[in-house]
Amino acid sequence: MHIRNGVRLPKGVAGGRRKFTTLVDLCQARAAAEPDLRAYTFYADGRTEWDALTLADLDRRARALAVQLTGLAPTGSRALLCFEPGLDFHIAFLGCLYAGLIAVPVAPLDGTRTSLKVGRIESIVASCAPELLLSTGLTFAKCLAVVEESPALNGLVRVAIDETDPALAQRWTPPGIGINTPAYLQYSSGSTGEPKGVTLTHGNVLHNLALIHDNLYRSSDEEGLPRPPSVSWLPSHYNMGLIGGVLDPLYAGRSALLFPAGVFVRSPVSWLRLISQLGRADSCAPNFALDLCVRRISEVQMAGLDLSGWEMALLGGEPVRAETLDRFCEVFAPSGLRRGTLVPGYGLAESTVMVTSAVVGEGPVVLRCDADALTRGRVRPVDPPGGRRLVSCGPISASITLVVADPDTLQECAEGETGEIFVQGPSVGTGYWNRPDEVFHAELPGRRGTFLRTGDTGFRWDGELFVTGRAKEVIIIAGANHHPHDLEATAETAHPAVLACCVLGVDDGQREQVVVLAEVLGEVDAEEIAMAVRRTVHTGHGVRVDDVAVVPAGSLPRSSSGKLLRAGCRDAYTAGALGSAGLGSGTGR
Repeated sequence: MHIRNGVRLPKGVAGGRRKFTTLVDLCQARAAAEPDLRAYTFYADGRTEWDALTLADLDRRARALAVQLTGLAPTGSRALLCFEPGLDFHIAFLGCLYAGLIAVPVAPLDGTRTSLKVGRIESIVASCAPELLLSTGLTFAKCLAVVEESPALNGLVRVAIDETDPALAQRWTPPGIGINTPAYLQYSSGSTGEPKGVTLTHGNVLHNLALIHDNLYRSSDEEGLPRPPSVSWLPSHYNMGLIGGVLDPLYAGRSALLFPAGVFVRSPVSWLRLISQLGRADSCAPNFALDLCVRRISEVQMAGLDLSGWEMALLGGEPVRAETLDRFCEVFAPSGLRRGTLVPGYGLAESTVMVTSAVVGEGPVVLRCDADALTRGRVRPVDPPGGRRLVSCGPISASITLVVADPDTLQECAEGETGEIFVQGPSVGTGYWNRPDEVFHAELPGRRGTFLRTGDTGFRWDGELFVTGRAKEVIIIAGANHHPHDLEATAETAHPAVLACCVLGVDDGQREQVVVLAEVLGEVDAEEIAMAVRRTVHTGHGVRVDDVAVVPAGSLPRSSSGKLLRAGCRDAYTAGALGSAGLGSGTGR
């Protein structure tokens, strides 16, 4: 979808009231208005400030890098951004845009050739044919052997951005780009097969930044207060990390405190500690982060936390579970956490990042539905304590069009009928790079224009959007649809030692078998765990589990943001990497 008009900065954010049509214009206007604002601060260990960037620093270093890049590759070329956690990514990303190049963020290399990351990066190189590989001198030195041994990576021109001459900034001239120029390619997290790069224009991203700001309106806005600083450990190559930790601070006029995802996973209290120290704060995270905090933060660590100033916790990236919200609120209410802080949302890379979100301050809306009716595509509310609890992803903004339709007939569903979610609006990307795909060009009867087929299923109820799962991941048992994340939520309650589960539907040629991969902590009786999982899932859903693979904590493939990589889990299981790949062993496998 082509976008004709740009967006203005939010009221109260310094930088002028004219409309911006590129992210370069946005960054330059903000740097001119508040050059000394420390926009980004990086805490390498989650405690101690390691590095910081003012807006003037960011603009100057981006201009210098752009001059260097312009001499290495023509406008429109792709540049691979491969950075360890830190602020070098910010400079590289904006530097690419200032040069008129298309940025391609990828996970950092770790120096080992056997790393799954190397294979994934090589597949991204094959997809988008970049000319440049941007990183730091230290990373190149550490990963030199890996890069040189990879034909895909060794053929790229390497640029160590920390060696760029700052004096080059004076020679920068604005690139010939506009609102419909591609800004970057956002590759999927890899949970559902080979990576596909979503092409996002400057206009797509600007519109989504404005949508995010409007959707997250809160009472402090009415009082004229600026948006609070944000705290993020999400990797910058991940869509939530890129928007939340790099671009939203520019648009919303706020500062960002950043630290590595690895620090959060090892010590979840580091996240809440930074929020507590700030007073007023915003943050975003996937559902699993709340579970990790509940399980891993001790009472001693909680004693020093004050979360009363945490205004907004945007939850997305994976299904948000009502049980997780309840546990998180119960555990951290003594630390001042308010339920209204939790803001579930729905989004996907194909629409930049956000589609909808709940209302800040109102608390999550939870609907109890009859589980059997839901498997047949109908919503029938029930009274407590029965039913399946679904969390709303909020109302739908007037700036987008969202339709729930039958995935086969494309006829729109009535309220309370489940179907596939279709989205239309200026945030929707132009398509997958160099890959013809009908996903972005679906036509719905009676509707003008084309829609994005999200592949997600859900329904509308009382003005709210409820997401029930991914259409491609649905497991069909006896004609009833079961979403893996529902079965996973139940399986994880089967035994205290179970930390996380991945549920797969595996076709054995005769029927779809249900497999549960269960991560456990410590030495356990695998047979006992398997029996408990089978019993709990059958009791909760009437589904027979054909196989249970009990594996040590940390064994299941995950993205850098901690999201389960379902395709990777499937590959590991069928290859026997989690034990024998035979079904129905009944031995705890």
